Amino acid sequence: MSRTFRRKNQPHEYLWVLKDWELCLRGGPSIRHDPGSWAGRKAIAIFHSDKNVTMGDSAERWYRKKYDHQRRTRNNRVMKQWIDGKDFDPIFEDRHKHEANYSWW
Repeated sequence: MSRTFRRKNQPHEYLWVLKDWELCLRGGPSIRHDPGSWAGRKAIAIFHSDKNVTMGDSAERWYRKKYDHQRRTRNNRVMKQWIDGKDFDPIFEDRHKHEANYSWW
């Protein structure tokens, strides 16, 4: 299901989208673009596009696969040492669904 179909009739609050963040973060006044202006239409288009990156996005697939592989390798190493008769209690790293996402940011 496409993103635009799900949000077809949903109203949007563009207050923070239309804010000129570059000027505001440099200590300038808080200015909002007009939604009909060139800059306002561009800000709204970026907000609705899928290329907009936010903190809510997940980590890249290659990173999640690498992160999971490293965790599995560490757990297998501990299990092998325990099976070989080393005198220690094995401590395994538990899997969490969003664990790679936390370390991505």
